[in-house]
Amino acid sequence: MNLLCKMCRVTAPVLLLLNACSADEPHFDYPRPEPTDKVWHPMLFFNYWEGEQLKTAISSTHLAQWTRFKAVADAKVRRDPPAYKNDAGEQLWQRDVGNTISALAVAGYLTGDKSYFEGAERWALAACAYPTWGMDDTPDGAEYGLPYGHQLLGLAMLYDYGQNYLSEATLATLRHTLIARTERQYAAYKTLDKAYIQNHTWINTCGMLAAALVLRNDTPEAQKWIDFTQEVLGKTSRLLSPDGASQEGPGYWQYGMEFLMMAFDLSRGVGNDFYKNSTWWDNTAAYAMYMTLPADRCTAESSIVDWADAPRYSWYGPEHLYRRLAGLNHDARAQYFAGKAVHYNATSSWLNLIWYDTSVSSVLLPSTPTFRHFENMGLVASRTDWNGDEAMVVFRCGAPLGTFAGQQPEGSYVSGDMGHIHPDANHFVIYANGEYILRNNGYVKRVTKYHNTLLANDMGQWGEVRTWFTPWPLTPSRDAKIVEAISSGGIDRMTGDASAAYLDNAGVKRFVRKLVWIKEAGVAVVCDDVELASPGRIELRFFPERKLVQSSDAVVEATTPRNSVRIENLTPARSVLTLGTQFVEERSTSSGENRPLVTVAADASSLKQVTAVSWAALPAAAPVVTYDEQAGTVTVDGKTYTL
Repeated sequence: MNLLCKMCRVTAPVLLLLNACSADEPHFDYPRPEPTDKVWHPMLFFNYWEGEQLKTAISSTHLAQWTRFKAVADAKVRRDPPAYKNDAGEQLWQRDVGNTISALAVAGYLTGDKSYFEGAERWALAACAYPTWGMDDTPDGAEYGLPYGHQLLGLAMLYDYGQNYLSEATLATLRHTLIARTERQYAAYKTLDKAYIQNHTWINTCGMLAAALVLRNDTPEAQKWIDFTQEVLGKTSRLLSPDGASQEGPGYWQYGMEFLMMAFDLSRGVGNDFYKNSTWWDNTAAYAMYMTLPADRCTAESSIVDWADAPRYSWYGPEHLYRRLAGLNHDARAQYFAGKAVHYNATSSWLNLIWYDTSVSSVLLPSTPTFRHFENMGLVASRTDWNGDEAMVVFRCGAPLGTFAGQQPEGSYVSGDMGHIHPDANHFVIYANGEYILRNNGYVKRVTKYHNTLLANDMGQWGEVRTWFTPWPLTPSRDAKIVEAISSGGIDRMTGDASAAYLDNAGVKRFVRKLVWIKEAGVAVVCDDVELASPGRIELRFFPERKLVQSSDAVVEATTPRNSVRIENLTPARSVLTLGTQFVEERSTSSGENRPLVTVAADASSLKQVTAVSWAALPAAAPVVTYDEQAGTVTVDGKTYTL
């Protein structure tokens, strides 16, 4: 089939759509393209006609997005690419090289400003000259690593958008590099055990797919690469968590989702709509929303709950991620959160221009639930309201990859899917009045002792044998689970059973934790039921954000910059409350820091423990909680609540 026939088949629906527009719509008088290979360009994320519409939109409907992105592009065009560094590992510094090329290519195409293309060319030629794009390799020497995804995408976009702006010599260099490096990446990935629900696979597959698409007229190998990426993405689409939650945490959710959605969008161009294969896409915007800090407290330094391997700040976006999910599902809430993200965005991505759907309204209804149970992942996220300065509690007790993973055929998942999971069953965090009351451990070594949960005989949960979550394969009989998640009458009850989650030598027969959050009082009551196979050390750990002082045998408290905080042992006859510190090691080194630690411990074969955590915005004092064991109630400020 000749190229013009192919072009007509692709563009006829677009032309019909344009003819159907009302007289009030902008009218574009498109020139008829010449019958050469260049009629295929641009093809990544938008075609020629969509590109012409976008050029108009950036001065009207998309002006705000364009203004923010242009500032980013203008800063990038003034910079020079870094010289090659022969460093070990993934050479992650190269990710910015690929990102810069992508951004400048988009800016150049939408404006016709040659300075953007000159800058993109400068960065691209440097990337082409780098001898390696990461030092990871397979046993046969094939390279792989995250820079491949970024570099292939950036070079592919420049090759696509720069056909009429770059010299033939530069286009030839880009073409040669894309062919050679895509083949090297394909050689590595075709033999690797692919982690289908992990960010590395999504990022590198996206880069391979973009490169293969723009090379279809340049090498017969392109179809092989396209077919491979479609096989990988098809499997990914069927293995995603049905509840929309990511086992890698909200940080890697941002990073991976950007590339996964780009790859899924590009796949539509070869006839595959992978969005239809999973309820993940119905729910994953909610995962991002519920793992985001209160809107008025979000800053460039702190915006997400740092669960699993995550920082407290946003790595990628998240404005553009919400924009795409808003358009995909016609989701007004996602559009609303995109608007809020503008104020703390990591950077303004060119994808905001592509993914902003102006037909989707921006609304957060007062009826939006404050409580969300992500059932597959064993994660509960709750807040007092959505007023922008609310309190939050996040509770985790679930299977490492979620229960859905254990129901799939053997071999569907690999250990690489576990790369950012922590042994954190029955762990929880509290955030109120603009600061953490009890904190998460963050992106550090993955051991149980750094979490707000149980140590038994100084041992933690299955999976913490080393930094990479092991052992493997998955063993559903070891899975922790949430057995109750209820929000009613201003009280949230979350109960997790982590009895099977501990290392065998820890001797844990039972560990059930019930967390009762009394929202109006600013009180979380933690009811722990622990039983060991024989007498031993039972230690319940709580990591406050700030240093506390011990005011009595049963109470520790503090006045922080924003809160009065109190932690009290409500069953002091059975256990001892101690204030201390824990040295927390960094992810990949023995360096680290000492963090405040509160322990409630007993030497016994069983312990039924009740601990209260309370807080209040200054200048108020944290409420005092009294416990009636026989009645199963607590009283706060004269009001009694059933546990």
